Amino acid sequence: MTFRLRPDRLASMDTQTINLDTKSVLAKLIATENISVQHNKVKTASFDTKNRVLTLPVFKQPKGDVYDMLIAHECAHALHTPTDGWAKIADDNELRSYVNVLEDCRIDRMIQKQYPGVVRNYINGFDLLEKQNFFGTHGKDINKDYMLIDKINLYYKSSKRLPFIFSPKDVSWLSKVDALKTFDDVVNLAKDILKWQKKQVEQLKKLPDFDSHVIAENYNLNQDDEDGEEVESKKSDEKTDENDDKDSGDSEEAENNNEDKKESGEQTAVTEEAQQGGGEGVAPQKLLSITNESLEDKKSNLYDGEKSYSYFTLPNTNLNKVIVSNKQFLKDLRSYAFKEIKQYPNASGTYYNWLKTHYKEFKNDNKKTVNYLVKEFEMKKAATAYKRASTDKTGIIDPLKLPSYKYSDDIFKRLTILPDAKNHGMMMLLDWSGSMCNILKQTVEQLMNLIWFCQKVNIPYEVYLFTSEYGGDDRRTHSSGHFEYKYGDVTLDKVNLVCVASNKVKKTELDESLMWLYHMALAYDDRYSGSYVFGQKTHEGEMFYMPHNYYLGTTPLNQALIAFEKMIPMFKNKNKIEKMSLITLTDGGANFSFGNTMGDEGVEVPTDHGKPVIKVGKKQYTVVDEGRYYSSDIYTGLLLDIIRQRHGISTIGFYVTKKLRGYDVERFARDCKNWEERYKRTQKIKSSLSKEKYASVDSMGYDKYFLLNGKKLKVENTDLSNIKDNMKSSGIARVFKKSMKGRITSRTLLNQFIQEVA
Repeated sequence: MTFRLRPDRLASMDTQTINLDTKSVLAKLIATENISVQHNKVKTASFDTKNRVLTLPVFKQPKGDVYDMLIAHECAHALHTPTDGWAKIADDNELRSYVNVLEDCRIDRMIQKQYPGVVRNYINGFDLLEKQNFFGTHGKDINKDYMLIDKINLYYKSSKRLPFIFSPKDVSWLSKVDALKTFDDVVNLAKDILKWQKKQVEQLKKLPDFDSHVIAENYNLNQDDEDGEEVESKKSDEKTDENDDKDSGDSEEAENNNEDKKESGEQTAVTEEAQQGGGEGVAPQKLLSITNESLEDKKSNLYDGEKSYSYFTLPNTNLNKVIVSNKQFLKDLRSYAFKEIKQYPNASGTYYNWLKTHYKEFKNDNKKTVNYLVKEFEMKKAATAYKRASTDKTGIIDPLKLPSYKYSDDIFKRLTILPDAKNHGMMMLLDWSGSMCNILKQTVEQLMNLIWFCQKVNIPYEVYLFTSEYGGDDRRTHSSGHFEYKYGDVTLDKVNLVCVASNKVKKTELDESLMWLYHMALAYDDRYSGSYVFGQKTHEGEMFYMPHNYYLGTTPLNQALIAFEKMIPMFKNKNKIEKMSLITLTDGGANFSFGNTMGDEGVEVPTDHGKPVIKVGKKQYTVVDEGRYYSSDIYTGLLLDIIRQRHGISTIGFYVTKKLRGYDVERFARDCKNWEERYKRTQKIKSSLSKEKYASVDSMGYDKYFLLNGKKLKVENTDLSNIKDNMKSSGIARVFKKSMKGRITSRTLLNQFIQEVA
């Protein structure tokens, strides 16, 4: 009898592709606890009982019912099958095959009893697999062509729906299968069935037509005689060799060797192979479940052998160590500067006085433009609010409209409602890495204009420079105490966030902070370009430097974002912010710092660098299309996505590029379909950088991402020096117009921020 599916049955089966995150939830529900679920390049499920991590295989094309069935089955194995139990029977293939079938019966019954909702998945899942001949049953009679172990396998995997005709003895075995409670019960029953089955095979061998019997053919039992002949042949050959040795005078030595082997309990290779029932080059005869072997062999084709994942959780940030307060920043710079001034009063003292004067002049020069942009911002904000305004009837009769009651029912007063303005806020990360050296002056000038604007319009803000250098040379160790680790956390290099500006800082202290920030930018600019321009010194006196803590280093942007994940909700709650912007300003990708995770007992464990999955709270986050981005961009973008989704903020990125070479900007056109499209996109970006000083591009994790032309970052103010005495009015107007336009458009950072918050 051949089992076939009903066509109407197949038509109703669920074959929807299922999201891995959804399956993780299903696995957690089945596991009855909030365990960590990981999908990876494995072929069997495993459960780490200590760290509560369930690892499941990844399938190429997961289908609804089949995948649900496999998830439930693997969860049941991981939770109820002891891993050390298999070790005891690892060398016995026959027993292992029987145990595998019976253990599936036991754990599937347990999971279906505990979660009745998966019963339907098991039924549909089996039907789909059987239709694709996963069990090798097509063309076979399920009652005549199989041994008992395969009948048990098919009967229970089909949820007892296949039309088997069991003998009274078979029924007694089935009752024992139904009574299985523990894994030890499974092993004992497997031994009993295997022993009984071997006796049945011995009886079968007595039949005259045994070699052509369907059971013998299906299980390769008709190879026994050939194996026996080969073994006997080998025995005969060995005896002949021994006789030859004796004839040649070596008989005494051969006899001594045999005696030594007998005393030590060893057997000759011929004797051992004869006991196993096979000869050299011939596999020993085994009684295996051929339907289970077929299932496992074909199920391996469902596994995705390419896709792998790297799972991380984020460590807790020790903010006391990570954050350098504004007071500490001022203390560090004051102490260093006053020490220099005391030691070199003429040289350093002269520079210090020049610095204070020069910073004040720079601030005053920019104040007019900032005030103009503030007014423009207020007008734009008011216009936007008016655009969103709604007019509603009040329910109160307007006496002036009463005369029109005969032809219009609109006789009620109307009320114009303006939407409430949202409370904005801004947090910013400034890259303090070595590659920023030659553009820090222009970048800091842009930043200060943004800070003065926020201060003027009362937008709460905090600005941090992120650095790897603060505190010494221990930056490349996870034991610095900046992050507190548990099992599964990604291990990180340290980072420090130096608060250089905040709306909570007093006005005098803010001015001093910005002056010291400006000084450091000037120092690096002086170091890069020299202190003389066209033969003239750019500053008075001798410029002093800065503490070692503020030297430029690497780019620990990812570490800074992990710290911000904790800081942002604190900032929002403290300032009652409704619309929050996170701004990053860098000139390169972050350090690739997601290489290891924390293992047991504080030992770092390397990852396989698969597709990253970061778990925060009860949710897991991963990348949709990692092929579009560089590896460092993936982790940065993923962290930004986590922050955006968890805290409801917008993210704005500024990337300073110093050269407009094609391969420097084509990374932002990696999603193009072909080289021609990529070239056009690259040229468009380069053109925008040249003409507009910036280009808007897409970057993972950012709502808006801007490339800034590092050569044109200089902040411009009103410059009427080109006006000559003999100029006509049209020429004067042209110079004035160009100057006014330049002072607005040159503040790229501020302009884009205004567009975001207006």
